[in-house]
Amino acid sequence: MIRNAAGFLAGIALTLAATFLYDMRQEKAPPVVADTSLEEALDALADSVRDAGEFVRGHLWYGSEREQTEAYRHIVRTLASALNERALTDPDFPYFNEINTRSKQGMDNADQRYLSVMLDGNGIYRVWGARGSSRRLDFTLYSEDAMSPSISTIETDQLEVDSDGNFELFIGGPQHKRNWLASQPGPVRLLVRQIHADWNHEKPGQIHIDRIDSGRPPYPTLTHKTMAKRLNAATQLFAKSVRRWPEYSRTRFHMLVPVNEVSPPRDTGATGGLAGRLIAGGHFQLEEDEALIVTSWPSTAAYQGIQLGHHWWESLDYANRQSSLTTQQARLSADGAYHFVIAARDPGFWNWLDTEGFERGVILLRYDGMPVPELPKDQHPVAHLVKFDEIAEHLPAGEPILTPGERSNEIAARRRHVQQRFGY
Repeated sequence: MIRNAAGFLAGIALTLAATFLYDMRQEKAPPVVADTSLEEALDALADSVRDAGEFVRGHLWYGSEREQTEAYRHIVRTLASALNERALTDPDFPYFNEINTRSKQGMDNADQRYLSVMLDGNGIYRVWGARGSSRRLDFTLYSEDAMSPSISTIETDQLEVDSDGNFELFIGGPQHKRNWLASQPGPVRLLVRQIHADWNHEKPGQIHIDRIDSGRPPYPTLTHKTMAKRLNAATQLFAKSVRRWPEYSRTRFHMLVPVNEVSPPRDTGATGGLAGRLIAGGHFQLEEDEALIVTSWPSTAAYQGIQLGHHWWESLDYANRQSSLTTQQARLSADGAYHFVIAARDPGFWNWLDTEGFERGVILLRYDGMPVPELPKDQHPVAHLVKFDEIAEHLPAGEPILTPGERSNEIAARRRHVQQRFGY
């Protein structure tokens, strides 16, 4: 009987494990035929948009009215980004695409201005411009996929700038002694990150790119075949991305991190993140009378920030709401820690993070520019679920309080910075 019971329990365990592994599988996009006519390429794009609608309507995150609304904005943003990155880009005559408030994706950092462009790995490129005063300016070259490990990186401290704040950087070709990124054959993707820790004073730089080797044609030309190829590439990227990010949230956060908790920090350089960057994350689910207090400590990072997002894997509104804070913006408590209060309503405390009406969502903490990319275990961020009316009881004495007018002034300053960051 004992043997039968043990076998029965083992069978249950195997069934649960198999079910978990099945649920962990991410839904993949259907393949796109690469070699088609121009007309067929456009039809395939239209079909992919329709399929995306069916995907979001059947997803776990298609819950509240806010989540349903964001599902369709997620489709529109992903489509616009895919068209810009693949259908409207020429690697021989490249221009940067920007991830901004209109083109959010991949849990974009609220403190960051991203510039990206697809390049020909066989070519040689010159990136030039002015450094600006952002906290960090990092250049990373990846292969085509957004989740691929980096090929080469120039971090802020490695970038050489002249006395006027100007710089030039080279990609591919013969090795340079300074400001050079090694490339590889085939399509590659350059991602530029400008991080702003102090929104009131840090300004973005000006960054441009040109292909400079003899393999570049004298001027751009566009044929039926080329446009069909670019449309197919955009369709493939759109179909993949519209599924990838909400599935990433489901399988890597919702299923692996307990609700209202925060994971230990980890280096994300091998999966598309910035090499040496630590990220801790979790997901919240709050009733109207609840709040989540996330506690973190000062670190040796040059930049440290926290932000909220929704489960379609995009940042919340960081221009018109306080859904993110850096350690330069936040207030340190008397106990030497930062206590961030996540809630739907403003509790009056300085370090409030606005859920923007979402009952559930994502929390990310980033640590960039650390001498050693690790945090002592006693400095790992932690989260505590509390009742909204009892928030003060769980915070150190003397926490800064903002009046409604002061909060409005803070929000207005945030919007001004975002307008300046993106040139709106």
